[in-house]
This record gives sequence, structure tokens and C-alpha cells, in this order.
Amino acid sequence: MKTRDLTSGNLLREIIEFAVPVWLGLLFQQLYNLADTVIVGRLLGVNALAGVGSTTGLTFLALSISTGLGNGFAVSVSQRFGAGDEAGVKRCFGNAVTLSLLIAAVLTAVTVLAADPVLMVTETPEEIYGYAHDYVVVIFSGLVCTVCYNLFAAALRAAGDSRTPVIALIVASVINVVLDIMMIGTLKMGVSGAALATVISQLLSAFFLLLCIEKRGGALRITFEQLRLSKGISGEQMKTALPVTLQGAVIAFGILIVQTSINSMGTIYVAGCTAGNKLYGIMAAPIEAVCQSMIPVSGQNYGAKKYDRIDEGLRTVLIIGWILTGILGMIAWLFGPAMMRLFVDNAAGEVIAYGHQFMLFYVLGYGFLTIQMSMCFSLQGSGFAGMTVVSGVLETAGRIFGAVILARVFGFVGVCLALPLAWIFTSLYLIPTYLRCRKKMRIDGSGMVKTDVMKHKSLGEVSA
Repeated sequence: MKTRDLTSGNLLREIIEFAVPVWLGLLFQQLYNLADTVIVGRLLGVNALAGVGSTTGLTFLALSISTGLGNGFAVSVSQRFGAGDEAGVKRCFGNAVTLSLLIAAVLTAVTVLAADPVLMVTETPEEIYGYAHDYVVVIFSGLVCTVCYNLFAAALRAAGDSRTPVIALIVASVINVVLDIMMIGTLKMGVSGAALATVISQLLSAFFLLLCIEKRGGALRITFEQLRLSKGISGEQMKTALPVTLQGAVIAFGILIVQTSINSMGTIYVAGCTAGNKLYGIMAAPIEAVCQSMIPVSGQNYGAKKYDRIDEGLRTVLIIGWILTGILGMIAWLFGPAMMRLFVDNAAGEVIAYGHQFMLFYVLGYGFLTIQMSMCFSLQGSGFAGMTVVSGVLETAGRIFGAVILARVFGFVGVCLALPLAWIFTSLYLIPTYLRCRKKMRIDGSGMVKTDVMKHKSLGEVSA
């Protein structure tokens, strides 16, 4: 397993080499849901497409929790890796695996039980309610697979290996498409089959990553002894994971508010936004990949006490993000309608028009998304994850303002403005917040999150 030391060398080259595999991974991860959406829309019709799309807020909640846990727990791995503490890396990773499994079991039970009430509260149209319910219950039932994949992938990236997760996703994405066609087209399982195909693919991705970690050895290879929970390590990991997860949960609440507004407009709008959202996710993948590089860059350099490299990495990521915004904006403007036809035929003109408009507003706001994500990841990797919770609240406020206030004045355009406004709100908060935290780094010079665990020279000395 190849790891990457980001505490030295040319940062632009290191960030690009790190981000390209991550981008491919995110792209193939998006293909999970894209395959579901395209095949559902083509084989089962607009109502089924809208039903799957109406669960966006709920499925985002599941994804944000699993991603938040993975990225949050991986911060401790990244910092120990940067400090050259291999024993600490093993203890942190082993503790994260056990903690993730316990949390995933609880979350699965809670989300499955809450799915039906939430669909009713968000005013899911009657004609698509059954599709929405069948899809989201299966997705939530497989939440443990999503959590495990994201943890293993985040831990590998924290150690500088961004390639192995991509290989897992490429294989699993192909399997997902095959299963989608078989379960929907051949076995006639409907939207439940699409959801089951996604869960099975995520399970295979997680299993593949685990096998790679065990086979190749290295700092992440652990024993059963290291799977035991440590109070000190658990406290440190929850300190970084909870704010990230809470941030995602707050944002998911905002998405549910926006989805409620879209649901109230009718099935055509829901179908258009569903297709637009899927394309937005694919086009945002390179932005997110570049921004994700700030987790190991900030984590490793924070552990190595090379704080100036964190600033250098952040500047590099911001420049790349704004350049990508211009390129992707032109692509969305010129080729958006053609891309929308992947989901519906030419006869569904309104769905194509609404979906293109929805996607275009989002893509043109990617520059502010770059500011938000890169600074959030920088703060999380540097041990200031708690500071990012407010950004989640502000993003939710922006979404609600667009969906509730602007939608009443400008109709569907107001809904389209919700997310770009949310990114602007959070950027205005995160810029001064990052500068304050950066100043604190220089004053403290501590190099890592201060917890009782860090009183020991090595996590290997901490008793389980």
C-alpha cells in the first residue's frame, strides 16, 4: 500500500496527484446513484424517478453521517502518520473500526424507523410516496456498508493513499450497473432493486479495501487486540467526528426543507431537480476531490508542526477550484440539456428545462463551494473541527432562505438559488474563522489536538 508524505515536496504536484484518484473515486461513487436514477427513469418512468429523487435529503443524511464519521476518525490517523507514530496509527484505526460499527448499528435502527414519518412531513406527493419509501428503507438498512467503506477510504487517504479506494469503486460501480439492470429489468424488483444494488456494491467496496489493508500491511494493518475501544482515543475521535457529522446532519435538515418546497410544486419539478442534482454531484466531484486533499495536507503538516504548508496548500486549492468553476460552468451551460436527456426522453421537455436550470445555478456557485469545503477540511485536519459546525448552520439558513422566502417571491428560481446562497453565507464565516484558528496555531505551537491521549509518547502506551 503506497502512502504519501505531504509534509515536504512540491505541494501543487502533491495535491494534483492526490486529488486525481480521489476525483475518480468520487466520480464512480456518484455513478452508484446516477445508475439508479438513469435506469429507474428509463425503465420505471417519471414517477419512479421523482420518488427516488424525493429522498435526496434522507439519503444525503446517511451519506453525510458515514462520510463525517470516516473523515473525522481519520484525522487522528493523519496526525499520527505525520508525526511518524506507527503504533498510534494502528491504535487509532482499530478504535475507529469498532466505534464505527457500533454507531452504524444504532443509526440503522433509528433511520429505518424514522423514514416513513419524515417522508410524510416533507409532503412527498401521493403518487410517488411508495417509490420513495421502498427506496430509502433499503438504503438505510445497508448503512453499515456505507460507514465501513467511508472509514476505510478515509483512513487510506489520511495515510496518503488515494488510489486504492478508487480501484474499489470502479469495480463496485460496474457491479452496481449490472445489478441495477438485472434487479429492475429482469427480476422486476422496482426501486427496491435499485437500492439493493447500491448497498451490495458498497459492501463489496468496503470488503475490497479491508482485504487490501490486510494483504499489503503497513501502518493501517491491525490485530484483534487493537480493535478494543480506548476511552481516551474514542474521546479524541468523537471530538473531531461529531462536529463534522453534526454539520452534515444540519445541512441534511436544510436539504429536507428545500425538498419540501420542491415537493409542493409537483412531480415534474421533483423529477427535474432529481436529474439536475445527480449531474450536479458528478460535476462537483473534481472540486470536492481537490478540497479533500486539505484533510491529509492539514493533518500531516499539523502533526509535523509545518503550519505554513497548510496555508500554501489552501491557497493552491482555492486557485484550482475557481479555475474549475469557470470550466464546469461553460460545460453546464452548453451541454446541460443533452446531459439531462440521460434520465428522460425528449418528450419530457419540462423535466429537462427545470433540471438544467437547477443544475446551472448550482455549478456557477462552485467557487464559493471551494472556499467552504477547503476551509472546513483544513480546520478539521488541524484539530478545529468544532469551528465548522457553525458553517453547517449557516448553510442550512441559506437553503431555508431560498426555499421558503425566495421561492415565494421568485418561484422555482428561488429554490435554485438556495444552495449557492448557502455557500456564500458559509464562506463569509469561514474566512475569518480560519484566520483566527491559524493565528492560534502559531501561538500554541502544539502540533496536535490536545487530549489526555497525547500525554503519552505513543498511543501504543495507552491501555485499552
